[in-house]
Amino acid sequence: MSAPVAASSATVPPIDVSNLFSVKGLVALITGGGSGIGLMMTQSLASAGAKRIYIAGRRLSVLQSAADKINSSLPQNQNQNQEPVVVPLECDVTSPSSLSSLVSSISSDPYTGYLNLLVCNAGVGGPQVSVVDKETGQPKSLSEFRKQALAVDFDKEWEQTFRVNVGSVWYTSMACLELLEKGNTLAAQQQQQEGQGQGQMVWKESASQIVVTSSIAALNKAAPGGWAYGVSKAAATHVGKQLAVLLPRWGIRCNVICPGLFPSEMAAPIVQAAGGSMTGGGVIPLDKKTVPLGRMGDEFDMAGQILYLASRAGAYLNGNVIVVDGGRLTTFPSTGY
Repeated sequence: MSAPVAASSATVPPIDVSNLFSVKGLVALITGGGSGIGLMMTQSLASAGAKRIYIAGRRLSVLQSAADKINSSLPQNQNQNQEPVVVPLECDVTSPSSLSSLVSSISSDPYTGYLNLLVCNAGVGGPQVSVVDKETGQPKSLSEFRKQALAVDFDKEWEQTFRVNVGSVWYTSMACLELLEKGNTLAAQQQQQEGQGQGQMVWKESASQIVVTSSIAALNKAAPGGWAYGVSKAAATHVGKQLAVLLPRWGIRCNVICPGLFPSEMAAPIVQAAGGSMTGGGVIPLDKKTVPLGRMGDEFDMAGQILYLASRAGAYLNGNVIVVDGGRLTTFPSTGY
């Protein structure tokens, strides 16, 4: 039996928890960053000291409104160069040409020109075909369910769900690889310059990373969010796992977040079906039969996940699938992850 490896006798410095979860100097891109979970992530990273956060989506007015609100709420001394922290960029993540334009916009930004973090967060709900009649509350016959399932437009609904929820994860990741690589290169240069008493505000606490926003629908066999949505999110989760194997050879990591019910446009129908309401703000209570912890997730719950992954605290993570759902998945037949 081999002898145990001895711990280092060197003095270990005390851990500064505020720095452990800081993202000061980080440059990120969040698709779908102007609403729902993406907006929660944007707010969290901005509040924790990110240098710049690009938020991308098709609705420029929504993005601009989110950027203005967050930028105006930040301390004036957070960015000494008076540069906005949150920058909106119009982009259709299902269009390679639009993604190319997005990358060009970031590459040509004199303030950055690189990324440390890419969050593939854009998503759509897809078609809904329930096994229960909404008016009577009675189960549908096989013939009724079959007819309604086949009535869903394959090209416009099923295929579009996969284009946004799966295809865009891969193509957005591929489009941004060189930006992420440049983030690693600048971090290495920064460490060398600091050794020479020089340097600037560049994120250097962890290797560049992709975070995929999937869903517990990826693991739920009952598919309350819709059949196409569940299957597409299972695929998106697997894309994240594949990227975690593919990309470390170039110094890039990938992890996956699978949220449960959080305030968003996509969650609204499920919350309403469960007798809940997303109006009024604050903690949104739900029946414990729907979520064992008795509420929806909120901005603090999502902040904890993204700050853990993006900061030094999560620097050793690659290939992880993090479920944050208040226990909802335990109420359904589900797969492993």
